Amino acid sequence: MSPGFARNLIRCLVSVALMTALVGAGLTPIPPSLPTIALGQPALYRLEFALMVFYGCLLLITPAFAGLARGRLPIEVSARGAKFAAEADGPDRQAAIDLDKLESRTSSLVEGLTDLRLEVAAMRHQVPEDKRQQGVGCDR
Repeated sequence: MSPGFARNLIRCLVSVALMTALVGAGLTPIPPSLPTIALGQPALYRLEFALMVFYGCLLLITPAFAGLARGRLPIEVSARGAKFAAEADGPDRQAAIDLDKLESRTSSLVEGLTDLRLEVAAMRHQVPEDKRQQGVGCDR
């Protein structure tokens, strides 16, 4: 499936979802006693109904499109969107790779620190040279 075709198909599906929501909101009968969430306004009730239908359609379109077009179904659908198996495994693999890099870097730093400590200890045990000039007529 080409990217252009996929984009056009998504646009078409979202447009159908939007039209379904608007037609559904327009044809929805207003109950005699509006729910509290509508705040007593029939227009708000219809808007909320349209939003519910639109997002419900999107909730169905997303996994259906991914399942048909890409051959995979989501493992989780939440407010953030659909999460697919490949995306769920990616962070774990990347975290393992990052952990390996950190462990190797830490071990190299530990080796370097050990070498520096040995070098400092060796420097402390060396006898310092006498760097004064001798034979210049100084009796000290």
